[in-house]
Amino acid sequence: MKGIRVGMLMGRARADVLVFGATGFTGRLVCEALRARGIAFAVAGRNRSKLDALSRALGGVETAVVDLKDAETIVRALGDRRVVCACAGPFIEVGEPILASCARMGIHYADTTGEQSFVALAVLRYRATAEASGACIAPSMAYEIAPADWAAHVAAERVGGAPERLDIVYMPGEGGSLVDTTTRGTKLSVMSIFAGESRQFVDGALRREAPATVVQTFDTLDGRRVTALSIPSPETIVVPGHTGARTVRTFMTMGRGPARLLQKTRSFAPAAVRLARPLLARAIGRSSEGPEGEARAMPFHLLAEAHRAGRTARVFVSGRDPYGLTAEIQALYVARALAGALEVRGIVAPSQAIAPRDAMEALRPSGLELAIFDNGSPI
Repeated sequence: MKGIRVGMLMGRARADVLVFGATGFTGRLVCEALRARGIAFAVAGRNRSKLDALSRALGGVETAVVDLKDAETIVRALGDRRVVCACAGPFIEVGEPILASCARMGIHYADTTGEQSFVALAVLRYRATAEASGACIAPSMAYEIAPADWAAHVAAERVGGAPERLDIVYMPGEGGSLVDTTTRGTKLSVMSIFAGESRQFVDGALRREAPATVVQTFDTLDGRRVTALSIPSPETIVVPGHTGARTVRTFMTMGRGPARLLQKTRSFAPAAVRLARPLLARAIGRSSEGPEGEARAMPFHLLAEAHRAGRTARVFVSGRDPYGLTAEIQALYVARALAGALEVRGIVAPSQAIAPRDAMEALRPSGLELAIFDNGSPI
């Protein structure tokens, strides 16, 4: 369609925004968040009938069927879009073609991945490409990683920058299990995370380190002391660059007994997950598509704790409805991209795409709350 604007389709301009993976649980929430902001968008995915049904439900929005093995369908779907929201996972299996195309075509991009290996791949393969094309590629613009990245940036600032150690701790809310409160896509991603290679940023370098290698205790916002074990997460890839931290580790709270057991079995746990993967995948396929009601509204808490020269800063982030928050984060990114407010290019961290305090303030109506402590005292 050279010679005329590629964005013209059946007599009308194509939408500047494309939501890929729109028929999934998170993708539909992103569509709802965009529509609530009055942002026009198109929906894309691999299943024509599901896309048509979603289009009708959304009042007849534009659709695009994409075969990830056919580069022509990807280029045709992306066309001259300005922004792509990628919501289909596991990203290590299906995410690269869309991210790569956006990096090459100069299209701003944000995704909902929590997969460390995918973010590492993006940085390794596409940073220079995105910088050259002028694309802002922001993986992990979603709960949990984006709020954790913003909190880490604030914590690093509070200790004067370049922390000696920066720990990020996920503290799941009570009253729900991983089975009840996550989507099928999240479950599949978690399986991929623990079956794959795990990294932590230690002493200035990204190093292989099995999950549960480190078990530590941390203070909660209400003053309790909890046990947490190290897990792989994208923050170890993206946080060091904008904080200058010497060591960045990511943790998840767990009972002391289970944490110590996982630490003892860490050497063969990934192989066990890979062996059980077919059975786990079938079980996940039979689970509900995503959480509803109280399960979806589950509260969450996370902590970014920075240490430097005897000084400690703790930044707590709290909220509810992680998937709803993810949709609002995506919509915020899109709104800023359309307004020309994205000033960085390449593969970037959430804190580089949107300044932490701006993001936190914009998301306050979505229930996101921030609490900062310097050397144990609230500020």
